[in-house]
Amino acid sequence: MFARYREILALPGAAAFFWWGLVARMQMGMTGLSTFLLIQIEYGSYALAGAVLGAVSIGNAILAPQVSRLIDEFGQSRVLRVGFALSVTARIGLVVAAVTPAPSWVLLTVAPLVSLSGSQSTLTRARWTHIVPNKHSLNTAFSLESSLEEVLFIAGPALATVLATTVASWLPSMVAALTLLVGGYVFLSLRSTEPPARRADAGTVALTMAPVIDGSLPRVGLIPQSASARPRPRRYRNPLRGHLLVTTPALVITTIVFATQGALFASVDASTVALAEQMGHKSWAGPVLAVFALGSLVGGLLYGSRMWAGSLASRLLWGVAGSGVGAATFAFAPDLVVLGAFMFATGLVIAPTMAIGDGVVHALVPRSRMTEGMAWTRVGLDLGVAAGAYLAGVMVERGGPSQGFAVTSAAGLAGIVIMAASWRYLRGKRAYDEAVTREPALAGAGSHPAGTMSA
Repeated sequence: MFARYREILALPGAAAFFWWGLVARMQMGMTGLSTFLLIQIEYGSYALAGAVLGAVSIGNAILAPQVSRLIDEFGQSRVLRVGFALSVTARIGLVVAAVTPAPSWVLLTVAPLVSLSGSQSTLTRARWTHIVPNKHSLNTAFSLESSLEEVLFIAGPALATVLATTVASWLPSMVAALTLLVGGYVFLSLRSTEPPARRADAGTVALTMAPVIDGSLPRVGLIPQSASARPRPRRYRNPLRGHLLVTTPALVITTIVFATQGALFASVDASTVALAEQMGHKSWAGPVLAVFALGSLVGGLLYGSRMWAGSLASRLLWGVAGSGVGAATFAFAPDLVVLGAFMFATGLVIAPTMAIGDGVVHALVPRSRMTEGMAWTRVGLDLGVAAGAYLAGVMVERGGPSQGFAVTSAAGLAGIVIMAASWRYLRGKRAYDEAVTREPALAGAGSHPAGTMSA
């Protein structure tokens, strides 16, 4: 089962950027719940806590694509040396504002600046896209990413809950800032696997179109174009011309689908905290949410351990349907134990669904804009988190945790409807066939022949 994972981690430089990237992403598993608990404990308001968490997510929706576009153009290390510093400063500022306590408008002003670090989960995925030898290895890499991120969502909420409720409300937020500071800067120092900046890589990628969402997509090769054949840089007067969301409508659909999943996740967090508090066991909320993530970890590892037939579009439909149907059961849980069981079963499809969504984006978006393309799906995820956190917070205060879980059910149903309506369109889309120039050490790293990407 684990042979395929060992194989991709043996690629030159892969293990280092993966593990340090995981350290940098530890804050992903803590930021949401630690921010929510920080505000809820200091101000005693679920609605304000949801609003601040929503402000973080909206900030990510606005800032992350811009940061990702700069990363594709100038490189990860050049952009994020500044971005990480600003994000860590904003995190510390949010803690100081909360414990002061500052007026709510200060919290809502500082919170979006946390997102100046960009979309962390896209950085390692962009590196995998740069170094893996074939489509099956890429599928395994995306599954590994989604699965091990679930470890963060197992440890993160549990640690955040314990630290915030038993030590200090501000401590988990500071731990999150520290992991980004240390892991992020070590990750940036690993330059050998960093994807080339678009300005430095101009003219080395030959593009054709192939019927991919159900066809083939060779991704590996060494076919640099001649200087005379290199395309001239374009200057667009219309700022929307050439925008990924305009040139790739299927990316809009995928982003919206990710938004429904984000609303599902965030509303589960808020509603579970409220249910645990109602039952007199607020500190149990973290462990129960960790069970949700544990199911996702197991499902993701199983998904990535084998090769899959069929289109990515169909697999995405099944994944969204599984998460939506499972989420509808949460409102019927009579206690935390049963809720944990429902969450584990539903979690089995979460990481595979995220990995499949990344595969769809990889098929649809040119390699030179991969970070930006994946950032848009994370924008959708975070917009969903913003809406889900706010709506669940308001509904919990009005009618208790059952009303919060009603938001969860609605988000799951919306995902099913949107994906079912767009399945045929996604399945028939065409994608890029790219000849990828690699560093010599990486070009010979894969022992497998070039594969094809089916979506």
